[in-house]
Amino acid sequence: MCNSFFVKNFRAFEEIKIPRLAKVNLFLGKNSVGKTALLEALYLHLHPNKIRAIQDILVKKDEHLSDGGERSSIGSIVRHLFHNHQLSDFDKEGIVFAEMTKKEKPIKNKLTEIKTTIDEDDDEVLEVVKNKNKNYILLRDSFDDFHHRSRFMREHKPWDTEISGNLKFVYSSNSSSVDIVRMWDKISLTDKQDEVINALQIIEPNLTGIKFEEQNRRHEGRVAKASIDGEIVPFKSMGDGINRILYIVLNMVNAQDGYLLIDEFENGLHYSVQEKVWKIIFSLAKNLNVQVFATTHSSDCIKAFGSQWERSEEKATMHRIDYKNKQHTAMPYEFSDLDDALSTNTEVR
Repeated sequence: MCNSFFVKNFRAFEEIKIPRLAKVNLFLGKNSVGKTALLEALYLHLHPNKIRAIQDILVKKDEHLSDGGERSSIGSIVRHLFHNHQLSDFDKEGIVFAEMTKKEKPIKNKLTEIKTTIDEDDDEVLEVVKNKNKNYILLRDSFDDFHHRSRFMREHKPWDTEISGNLKFVYSSNSSSVDIVRMWDKISLTDKQDEVINALQIIEPNLTGIKFEEQNRRHEGRVAKASIDGEIVPFKSMGDGINRILYIVLNMVNAQDGYLLIDEFENGLHYSVQEKVWKIIFSLAKNLNVQVFATTHSSDCIKAFGSQWERSEEKATMHRIDYKNKQHTAMPYEFSDLDDALSTNTEVR
């Protein structure tokens, strides 16, 4: 479990420290304050394949298209991960992610570093280091090749082929039907399917099952459908709320013994069901050993989170991300401060 977190020179963050984390963690704050960037930092730090994680984040945000040209260099795109969109000077400190000691000093074996350097062939490279393991990417190479080819690094450099495994990131945007099918197949014929169906019954009590059917000849792949009172109904026709719950819970049961990141938790969820969804999150976090990190700017979401936080204060944390005087801070709340937290955020019903 990640018990603390330190970020330096990443995205909008010159530096931010979070001395204590728990099993379930909620970050709140105004729009554009850096909540999503904090989840991205956690994703990069916790991902077993740092190079793949860099690619995931840049492509998800369409930053690989930001320079317009089809043959943009890796350096011109990767710079967007660095503070103020500027690559670090060669062999100077770059992006740093770390877990911390009680004295807020980085723990050496829980440290991730991303910086630019010159390799033994006098090439300018991006160096990614975790636990003394180093990977390199040639900055002058094409990002298009980096994105579409599986072997994009120098032949003689180490290459970690491990994918994200039990690290899952639920973005604020719509889910992918391909991802849903793949995650459902992984829990096929297990008790985890029951967990998913129980969660969906928050919105549709008469739902008894899920199936995936092949589409017509014009469309490849399978589409999710629900059984409701014996009638088969396409999931896409059932509204944003039930689709959001399906995606969140499928990610969570596939993240057993790992981590789940949820950006803008409240997206698509009516305020009246959020307390029940948080109840499921807290329960599965305990039963499946999943550490959860979520963001919100909704008072409804904070209130719903608080209803579960009250039952297990030591199992959760809540922080407000602020930016004042050109510095980011993460202010921790105790449960007794919940009313204050509610007063500093805006309703988004």
